[in-house]
Amino acid sequence: MPRQPTATQAHLNNISKCVAITANTFNVLVDILKISGLEGISNTIQSLLKLIQTIKQDKNECAELMGQTHQLLNAIITMYIKCETGAELPPSTLNQIVTFTETLCKIHTFVEAQQSGSKAKKLFRHGELAAL
Repeated sequence: MPRQPTATQAHLNNISKCVAITANTFNVLVDILKISGLEGISNTIQSLLKLIQTIKQDKNECAELMGQTHQLLNAIITMYIKCETGAELPPSTLNQIVTFTETLCKIHTFVEAQQSGSKAKKLFRHGELAAL
């Protein structure tokens, strides 16, 4: 008989499903608007969704980071939908998207580190999580 997921695992699964749906919408937006700069976000999100299925530790932190990622993806989608100039956003907004992309890569690294139970990796990654 399969084990029942813990509350944390269930929460992480629910957030992952929400991120997956939002990521699909994001991918459609990227394809329609032909915005090459957003492909990196799309690829990283897809990779994160695969990684999140097999994490072994720090599930609460991963769930929180995925929840924040979900909110930011929704915000980017909304910006492009409301943008009256097509795919052109102001430079300040584009800079924020670049910052999000960099942070997303750090989140990916953190989640990737949660795949194993290595204490040394956990200690090293704890500093990275604090930097996020």
